[in-house]
Amino acid sequence: MPVIQVTAPKDADHERDAARLKQLCGRVAAALGLPPSGVVAVLCEAVMTSTGQGIVAAWPLAVVHGSDRGERATRRALDAAGEALAEGWGVPREEVWVEWAGLRPAGA
Repeated sequence: MPVIQVTAPKDADHERDAARLKQLCGRVAAALGLPPSGVVAVLCEAVMTSTGQGIVAAWPLAVVHGSDRGERATRRALDAAGEALAEGWGVPREEVWVEWAGLRPAGA
């Protein structure tokens, strides 16, 4: 079961954040051929974002934790996640960062 850790600005309206995460899970699940309940997402609030020059507006980023799904399925899932995050937070797709973190061998 892929688990998506999203770091992004939180909305004062918890229902809006819930809808964003539900949409994200649904799109990634569809890209992987899983039922909507086959993906879990958690929102971690981005309190502050900075570059070496100072504070900047936060953008959504996500790390998908999951087993190896193959290159094509992984790419589809990452593209689906990126689109969902961009739409959900109202930012251009190029301002969204998404990556896949596979399982690591025991002791690594």
